[in-house]
Amino acid sequence: MTFYQLYTRLRHAFTAAHWRGYAVHSPMMYRFIREVVLPNRRRTLPAAIADRYGAENVAAVGSVPELLALDSPPAVVLLREPFRSARERREFEAWYAQTHVVAAHLQGLVVLFFDPKLQKQFFRIRN
Repeated sequence: MTFYQLYTRLRHAFTAAHWRGYAVHSPMMYRFIREVVLPNRRRTLPAAIADRYGAENVAAVGSVPELLALDSPPAVVLLREPFRSARERREFEAWYAQTHVVAAHLQGLVVLFFDPKLQKQFFRIRN
């Protein structure tokens, strides 16, 4: 784990506003938090997401450059260990500004939902 990743995790712990789905006004995201995130531990969360949305509809990438290299992303993308550096964070933020996606930033994992029916939102969730 790099120093920047440690900084990111500490920042996330102090700034994540949602716990157990409180103050989340999106029904889809509230269900995701209550039915997928809360019952599962961090280590088993990627497998639980793949089970929930179907393994063929979920892609896991290890870094922001891998995410940017996806031509046509599936319905759900798991970005493991995001933001290894400030440069990666800036690249992600620039990509996010141009893309219609719902993002759930869990500690050590960003879950991206590509659904044009959903309003573009970014949730920072403690888990």
